Amino acid sequence: MKNKNLIRIFTFNQSFHWFMTGLMIPILTLLLLKKGLDLFQIGIALGLYSGIVILFELPTGGLADSIGRKRVYLISLVASITAMTFLLFARSFITLSTGFVFMGIARALSSGTMDAWFVDEFRKNDINGNLQAAFAKVGIFIPLGLGAGAILGGVLPMSLGKMTARLPNFDIYSANILVVLFLGILQIYLTSKLIHDPRSEASHSGILNGLKEFPRVISDSIQYGFKNRIVLLLALSTGAWGLGISGVELLWQPQTKIILGSDSQTWIFGLMSAGYFVASALGSFIASPLCKFFNNNYQGVLAGARFLMGGTLFILALQAEIIGFIGFYWGLFIFNGIMNSPHAAIFNDNIPEEQRSTLLSFESVVMQMGGVLGSIGLGYLSQSFSIAIAWFVGAGVLAFSSLFYIFLPKQTAKIPV
Repeated sequence: MKNKNLIRIFTFNQSFHWFMTGLMIPILTLLLLKKGLDLFQIGIALGLYSGIVILFELPTGGLADSIGRKRVYLISLVASITAMTFLLFARSFITLSTGFVFMGIARALSSGTMDAWFVDEFRKNDINGNLQAAFAKVGIFIPLGLGAGAILGGVLPMSLGKMTARLPNFDIYSANILVVLFLGILQIYLTSKLIHDPRSEASHSGILNGLKEFPRVISDSIQYGFKNRIVLLLALSTGAWGLGISGVELLWQPQTKIILGSDSQTWIFGLMSAGYFVASALGSFIASPLCKFFNNNYQGVLAGARFLMGGTLFILALQAEIIGFIGFYWGLFIFNGIMNSPHAAIFNDNIPEEQRSTLLSFESVVMQMGGVLGSIGLGYLSQSFSIAIAWFVGAGVLAFSSLFYIFLPKQTAKIPV
């Protein structure tokens, strides 16, 4: 498979995946509020989700390295469908939390699977190919898929939601969940047809051998992650990102509602979510020329973008009018989009192929640990003091984390794959 075709298939697969995710983003907090949860309970539910990801992340990453990335990704889609079913019918904190448990399992299973498959196939085709540029191209379309999903997610409660609200025990947000359930089944079919993974297409005995290798893969990968300074610093920077950005993900909808005075204009929530992803796509679009302008000094670009993210979040917390709030909200994620491809390129160029999924999961574990601290800690600050105070803390963490990139060792060579 040539790299151009590979990029197209990977882009389609991941854009469709995140399109489904986008359908829930504009309304997730509103859905939970509708079902009777308060902000602190929502923070606990999101923290539970992150905790489950932490518990399952490394084992599922090792499983993908052992028995195949495609196979594990398909299992993640089944877990996601189960999670959506719980959210559809849940009427209590316990049952809603069960849905978040399955969401965490689905996230852990999918994390690092298709990305690892893509990097391995990309390197097989061209070991000297520009991985940063490839990730940047993919990074343009994945946020657009998310944005399209977010726009539709904001419109569905005002259209199809009027019909679902007439059904017993359903509400206007049930429409979003029903659409996600249908698309999840479709994604299983499309992935089965379009993705070809040698590990997943191995014989039954190959699966058994992979399971036997599973403990060794986990052990070796954890040791590698802690001993390799580059991998560890990049993982810590991702953990700080998880802490800071979790406060934005948890609180932007309630803050928008406060500024607007109500949540009746759901199209605004959809527009903001869509703009967030378009901003991320714009960041990915300008990442490659920006890196070239700075002579591919990825560390410098990453440090500057992360510091500016922190500053933008600080200014966002001060906004009292919807226009300024939307503008700085989108600006925050332009810097985020700039960071994605150089960060991914450095990380993947410093990890070996046979441990790629597991080490991507190792990074995700650190991110989710930051997410747990952010969801619970910033959720508590917002409930006890104000959303602005919570965002000031998150902004400080993001700005401080730019130091992790400054202290990265100079990149001199790639790990052979």
